[in-house]
Amino acid sequence: MVNDWRMAFHQGSGLQTAVDFPFGFVQLATYQENSTDDSFPEIRWHQTADVGFVPNPRMKNTFMAVAFDLPDKTSPYGTIHPRDKQDVAHRLMLGARAVAYGEKDVPFLGPFPNQILSSDFIFVSYDQPIIVLPSKNIFEICCSDTKATCGPSSSWVPAAIVSWNRTSVQLKPSSCAPPDVAALRYAWKDWPFPVGSYLHLLLSSNDTQTPPPGKDHQEPKKQI
Repeated sequence: MVNDWRMAFHQGSGLQTAVDFPFGFVQLATYQENSTDDSFPEIRWHQTADVGFVPNPRMKNTFMAVAFDLPDKTSPYGTIHPRDKQDVAHRLMLGARAVAYGEKDVPFLGPFPNQILSSDFIFVSYDQPIIVLPSKNIFEICCSDTKATCGPSSSWVPAAIVSWNRTSVQLKPSSCAPPDVAALRYAWKDWPFPVGSYLHLLLSSNDTQTPPPGKDHQEPKKQI
C-alpha cells in the first residue's frame, strides 16, 4: 500500500514528488477491550511487513505512531478512533524528524530487547530505560521441546512479570519449563493496556516512541 500511494503521488505530481518520499502512518488502535481474537495484533504486525517496527528493510523511509496504548472507550467515532490526537501527533513528529528530516539523536524507536536469557526465569534486557507496570499476561511465551517455529496460531501462555529494574524485566513461565521456551511475545492483544499505562508513561517520561507490539518469533538465548 505504501509503495502504491508513493507511486500515485509521484505520477500525480508530474514526477516532482520523489518515488520514495518519507511516509508516516498510525498503527491500528484498540477496538474491543476484552477480545481474545488475534486479528487486531496480527494486522498491526502486518502493518510493519511482519517485522514489528519501521523503518525496516521491507519498508524503507517510513515511520509510524503506535496507538494501542491510547484506548478511548467512549469515543463518539468508535473505539478504533481514539480522541487523543496530541500523543499520536507527537509520536509522528518524532518519526518525521528522524526519518524525513534526518535529525540525529531523536529517540523515536524502541526500547528493543537486546538479550533474552532463559534459566529458572526468563530475563529480558533492553537497549533503553523502561517503565514497567506489573502484569501477569502482557508477556506470553510459546513452549516447544522440539524448538519448532512459533507463530500467531501456536499455543501461547502468559509469563508474569515478577521483578524489574530500569533496563530489564524478569518473567516467570506459567506452564512450561524455561528450557522449553521457544519464543516470546509482548502486547499481542487487541486492547493490551488501560488508559495511562506503561507505554503512555514511557513516551511522556522519556520522549520516545512506544515499543513495537508483539515482538514474537524471538528465540531466547540460553544462559550458560
